[in-house]
Parts: sequence; C-alpha cells; structure tokens
Amino acid sequence: MLMLSACTPNFGNQDEVVKNTETDSKQKAFIPKYNISDSYYKTILPFTPSKARGLTASRLNTRYDVSEFETGLMRIAQESFPADKYVYQEGQKIDKNVISGWLGSELSGKELANAQKDKKFVNGLNPPQSTGTDKKNPAYLASVMEQDYLAKKDQDTVELGGVVIGLALNSIDYSRDAQFNTHQTLLDDKTVRAEGEKIADKVLQQVRQTNGLENVPIVIGLYKQAPKSSIVPGNFIAKAEARPGSSNLGNWNSIDDRYYFFPSAEATSKYRDDAQNFSRFKDDVATFFPNYTGVVGKAFYKGGEMKSLKIDIPMQFYGKAEVIAFTQFITGKVVDYFPNYIDLEVNISSTDGPEALIVRNAGQDKPDTHIYQ
Repeated sequence: MLMLSACTPNFGNQDEVVKNTETDSKQKAFIPKYNISDSYYKTILPFTPSKARGLTASRLNTRYDVSEFETGLMRIAQESFPADKYVYQEGQKIDKNVISGWLGSELSGKELANAQKDKKFVNGLNPPQSTGTDKKNPAYLASVMEQDYLAKKDQDTVELGGVVIGLALNSIDYSRDAQFNTHQTLLDDKTVRAEGEKIADKVLQQVRQTNGLENVPIVIGLYKQAPKSSIVPGNFIAKAEARPGSSNLGNWNSIDDRYYFFPSAEATSKYRDDAQNFSRFKDDVATFFPNYTGVVGKAFYKGGEMKSLKIDIPMQFYGKAEVIAFTQFITGKVVDYFPNYIDLEVNISSTDGPEALIVRNAGQDKPDTHIYQ
C-alpha cells in the first residue's frame, strides 16, 4: 500500500472530472482549483504534450517568436473560449506528420502522383519549388500550432469545446542557392496576409476531415514572425472563425498587436511620448546609480495602446546594501514614470544572476518587490 501510494501522482487541490474523447471513451482527469492569473487558462491534468511537440521551436526564427506565437494564440482564444468557462490542453488532434507535410512545398503532376503512393503523404501548403530558374518561390508558412479548449458538459464531465490553430508566416524568406549562399527576401505585408488566408482555407478543409474535429468551432490566427535578427517577437495580424460543422471561415478580422523595443528609433517614431518617458527614466537611473550598465525595455501594444512593459536592468554588484538601495530607487521611479493601467515588470540582475524583481499588475498602485537572497 505504501509503495502504491508513493507512485501515484498527487493531484491535491484539484477538481476531478471525466474527459470525453472522440471515441466516446472516458478518461479520468483533473482541473486545478487555483489560477495564477485571469489572463491564463487552467490546464487539464495530467499534462499531455501536443502530438506536434517540438515542431514550433525548430521552425520559428527566435525564442521570442516561439513564446509569443503560443501565448498570443491564447489571447485570441479568450475571445471565443473565455478562460472562466474553458480549460486548456495542448493540441491532440492533428498529427505531427500532417503538420510536417503542410510545411513543405506543394507538389503537382508526376511528383504528386509518386508521393501519393505513400499513404501517409500530406501535400505541402507552401508554393511549389521553382524549376529552371535561380529565382525561388518564397515559403510563407513557417509553423502550425493547435490548441484545444475543453468545456464543462456538466459538473463532472468535460469535452472538446473548440480548437484554435495558429499559422506562423514568414516576414522574410531565407533561402540558399546552388552555391549555398544565403539570400534574404523581404515579403510584402499584404502578400503575406493574402497567402496566409489562402493557406488557412486549405487547413480548415483538411482539419474538418480529422476525427473529432468535424463539429467543433475552429478559430485560425495568422502570425507574422519577426526576422532572425529581431530582439522582439512578431505579432498576430488577423483571425477568422468557422462555426461548428462549417468548412468555411467567416470574415477575417485584423489584429493590431505589436511589440516595440525601448530605446529604438522605431518606438520613438511610433510612440514618442512613451519613448521620452522611458528615456527620462533611463537618465534618472544613470544620474543616481552610475554602476548600472544599461536599461532596455520591451513594450506590448494592443490597438495602439501600451498594455505591458518589461524592463531589464543589469548592474555591477558590489554588495547587498547597494542592491536594496537600487531596488528601492527603481521602485519609486517606475511609479513616477509609467501609468498603472499597464502590466509592469522590472528585472534587476548582475553577473551573478537575478538580484531583484519589481512587478505591478494593471490597476495596482503599489508595486510588489522581491530581492533575491
């Protein structure tokens, strides 16, 4: 008895539910009672990795894009599947080989006929490869992500309530010629969106043929990833939804989400007042604490309004008293310079690692501060 109990997962403080599957079988599952933020979904337990796990990280340009592609898709999901009524599960319906096939180039003619001899073959959704010319057709589709959202059917049962699919699109096409020289082709924004909408239509047609996805609402979001050299992630540009059982996407709605780096010429040009506030904050830090080595920020804007700001401040470490004084000073300055309607996070670090963390959630007047021991 002791050995069995030691090997059994402890799901204390969870609600036990039954999860219905597409085969009408039932699986025992758990929903956490507590949520760390209204911005996040509760996740069904035990955690089940996506069938296409690993594809996104290997196909996107930067770690920033990997994170934003996933969390941004969750923001889109909230508009159709509210977090207080649905729980999250990584995609379980679309197989990895299907997504891998979609990411390839479209085949036709004899090439397609030969490839179709393999029953697992899935035709690519990127333009066909050019032949007889050095000019290559650009690849628009970089990655695909599925997220499943489960709804409570009754007090003790959950079932699939909706699916959100993200299509990550390239903003720059990276290619190599016969001599292995790398070439970069900047892709026009209008063309990227138009191609993304065409790809989305094809994805929906095939997804509707997937067991368990015939009659659920499906939302598709288009994400334009940033260049490989970018220090901020890309952004979602549009979304559309197909009603339960429908193989047609509704109207496409533009999404005005964007990240900016401070200080930068782009941020100054677009949001001069915010850029000047950040510059004055940076100047104050430099005036009172010459041991710091820089201040940089990453701001998230939605509909042209700043929603969150993350600031990183590296400093030279000479003692804990200086860290405490520096953190107290920064805490006062963020209150002075940045409005309380944004989510704010300040990370203070040295070569030894994190030194202090300052967090203020939107609507909160006084920041929460933690100094690492």
